[in-house]
Amino acid sequence: MHFVSISPYLEKSPPSEGFNVAELLEARANSLSKRKKRVRTRAKLLAVAAREIEKVGYDSLTIDHLVSAAGMVRGTFYLYFNSRADIIKAVLWKYWALMRIHRPRGGGLGLRESIHRANSYTVMLAALNPGLLEAREILLREDQQIFQRMESINRVWAERIVRDLARRERVHDDEADLAFLRMKVRAVIHMSDALLADVHRMAKWDASEQPPNLDLVIRVMDDLWFRSLFMKTS
Repeated sequence: MHFVSISPYLEKSPPSEGFNVAELLEARANSLSKRKKRVRTRAKLLAVAAREIEKVGYDSLTIDHLVSAAGMVRGTFYLYFNSRADIIKAVLWKYWALMRIHRPRGGGLGLRESIHRANSYTVMLAALNPGLLEAREILLREDQQIFQRMESINRVWAERIVRDLARRERVHDDEADLAFLRMKVRAVIHMSDALLADVHRMAKWDASEQPPNLDLVIRVMDDLWFRSLFMKTS
């Protein structure tokens, strides 16, 4: 399976708009020289798993592959994780935590600017971590815990957007209007996720093709969010 090189993206998009989880986990593993060996070993395994899944993809990733890349023996792996899925779930938990830590902050932006900043961050995360996000899609179908965690993240995100919409449209107590807003927001979130999955799935079909135009993807998402949520309907 081919994975898209991220270097063309970085020529136009600053790394501050997203992060590569493998790089951050490797930096953390390298900073643990004074911690207990168990902590260091687990951190190294997580960093290796994050790096290798971007190289070979979830379907081709094996425990033997992981321990070889980490310079460990197979028995060491099982002291920390039960399976390939188990370690990738742990990487996803780290990814979600890092996503919250590094998300863009600060007010003072107009509506369109705020939407653009959020979408730029989301698109860059997908571009910088395609292998991990593909594994997430697989595990969403196979693992109820991952499914519930993803639903929780989307629910919290949706509620924040609903509160902002309710404030802008002065909808506070009408339960029917709030229910309509919640469903509309969840629909836009799922459409955005589907668009990103399609963009990167198509990019992997033929490695000779040009990488996706991320500026175009962000523009489409900006339009989707603005028209769906912030334009008045008759």
